[in-house]
Amino acid sequence: MHPLQQLMNPSSIAIFGASNNPMKMGSIQLANILETGYEGRVYPIHRSEETVMGIPAYRSIAEVGEPVDVVQLVLPTEVVPEILEECGKAGVRRAIVISGGFKEVPGDVGVERERQLEEVAARYGIRFLGPNCVGIMNSLCSLNTTTIIEPPMGGSIAFASQSGAYTAMVNPYLRAQGIRMCQTLSVGNEADMDLTDCLDYLRDVDEVKAVGLYVETIRRPREFIAAARETARVKPVVAIYVGGTEAGSRSALSHTGAISGPDELYDGLFHQAGVIRAEDLDHMFDLLWVLSMQPLPAGRRMAVITNSGGPGSSLAYHLEKAGMVAPPFSPQLREKLDAATGPLTYTGNPIDLTFETNIFIFKQLLELVYESGEVDGAFLYGIFGAPDFMVNLKKRLPQLQAMEESWDQGYQAFLAELAEIPRAHAGPLVVMSFLGKGSSSINTLIENGVAVYPSAVRSARAMRSLLDYDRIRHNLVSGGEKTL
Repeated sequence: MHPLQQLMNPSSIAIFGASNNPMKMGSIQLANILETGYEGRVYPIHRSEETVMGIPAYRSIAEVGEPVDVVQLVLPTEVVPEILEECGKAGVRRAIVISGGFKEVPGDVGVERERQLEEVAARYGIRFLGPNCVGIMNSLCSLNTTTIIEPPMGGSIAFASQSGAYTAMVNPYLRAQGIRMCQTLSVGNEADMDLTDCLDYLRDVDEVKAVGLYVETIRRPREFIAAARETARVKPVVAIYVGGTEAGSRSALSHTGAISGPDELYDGLFHQAGVIRAEDLDHMFDLLWVLSMQPLPAGRRMAVITNSGGPGSSLAYHLEKAGMVAPPFSPQLREKLDAATGPLTYTGNPIDLTFETNIFIFKQLLELVYESGEVDGAFLYGIFGAPDFMVNLKKRLPQLQAMEESWDQGYQAFLAELAEIPRAHAGPLVVMSFLGKGSSSINTLIENGVAVYPSAVRSARAMRSLLDYDRIRHNLVSGGEKTL
């Protein structure tokens, strides 16, 4: 069993540093463990408190009196090695060290403390994350040991990061986008387990379909390349690297004690490893979102279906800028599309419905273009539901109020059917919309596995990542060289 398997799925966890003082980091993390739905046993360890947050506290790990799978340490730096040794003597073999003040701080003291931590762990066979991290989240067992409440659990994306903030503080952004997270791992200084270990572990988590990495340095390049290549054979890996400039390198050194290298070096390393490089966090999650949910395209031919010329033109422009094509449809396909649409519709590619209130037509058009065999994927703009445009109409036409509920119920079922078309035809679908997750229509698409982006350029970059990963996987599995 990989050591992260037990650390991410513990049946029991003990917290050092939690108390009844709400201003302590350990208290925040304990509250999040208790309130997120974790069903394992939880043991607060405190020298003087008899109860912490209403549950029994223990003066030491030995006092618990039964095996503990994982300990999380949120303690003053100078006592961490000593407490970890107590845990080792009590039979604990997995730990998360939240405390900072190790090799990331200037001078020799922090380096020496981290060395002591490593020695204690080696003596007792303890495998640990950190130090200088923020914890983990695993939606598969409803465990959240970070400082951020209500992580957007679910989905099939995993994220391992050398920045703790990026595994936790990003949660409100992800929730607003509709992106759910299966697992997050904060590795901090990587004194023991590092990003390479995370790749080895996440490769075999079936529920994870795409892996993201935040990178300030790669400490074991050869092992990282091997682990990433093996992982990319079965699921995509997307990474951000921020140490490639003088300022970025200086910040990484003070942040996690990371020694960085130039961008060109990491471009080559990621290319060799089969890793897709993203520009920043939002770009990375845009790619992970579609990579975790949509099928891979067989080629770069794309259909664009819209009810407005501007978005259609923008999508066509940006998809071609991204290396895809929007081929003109054949006369045979256009004849079928003309029969399904009104006289104002342009049925070339893009398809422009102008203003079409029959929004059920999108499903028919999408099926026709896929069934033609003339495209490998599709973009769609123009999904609206009754609540999105009937607000003022209902004020003037009260009879609409009674109609809306039944109409919307049928429309949500229709959208769920629409979302199944890409999987049925093995061709990805990306939706562009300005409405966002607040719209019930867009939320239904997201919940049924369709990624929705607010701009043409983000939509095109997301679709392109599917092509990139298809090429990467083909080259890794076959040993050949597939190009677009």
